[in-house]
Amino acid sequence: MNIYWEDWNQRFHRYYNFTYTLIEYCTFTYLVAINIRNKRAKVAIIIGSALFIGFLYLFNFIYIPQRIDSIPIAVETVILLIIGIYFFYEQFTNNSSTYLYSQFGFWLTIGIWIYLCGSLFIYLYGEHLTTPEKEQFWFLTYIFEIVKNIMFCVAIVVNARQTIIKPPKSDVRYLDIGEFKVK
Repeated sequence: MNIYWEDWNQRFHRYYNFTYTLIEYCTFTYLVAINIRNKRAKVAIIIGSALFIGFLYLFNFIYIPQRIDSIPIAVETVILLIIGIYFFYEQFTNNSSTYLYSQFGFWLTIGIWIYLCGSLFIYLYGEHLTTPEKEQFWFLTYIFEIVKNIMFCVAIVVNARQTIIKPPKSDVRYLDIGEFKVK
């Protein structure tokens, strides 16, 4: 059974890395991009995402990483940092009277940044870490992931507490004044 597992691990590891990084990137990009208002920025995000997905495919199926796809993780982090910086730029130039931390996009972006920036260097060196070094430092990625999940929970609570503004109900009945007939 152990021989089968090692054979499976060697054959399908690149598919796992590709799929995990792809789903993580698409999810994080979507969560930040839905909070961006500028249409040109959204188009640029879509074009950049298509280029990144092409790069990710080429990296995982042309150059086959041995342990972890550290270069695509670094590129993903840089792209998401740029998208997050643009999100904050757009929020700071907006003349809204609401506080920035009262929007769920703020908490999503902060959570993504903490997770990606906190675990970036561990993932970058993941290809070169020995097993004892990996056991010594890998727990840090779990801490950053827990903090990210807490920030996502705060974003859910903030989004649930936002009041949904409905248009006022009209009390004026339909008056057919033009059709008024006198007997």
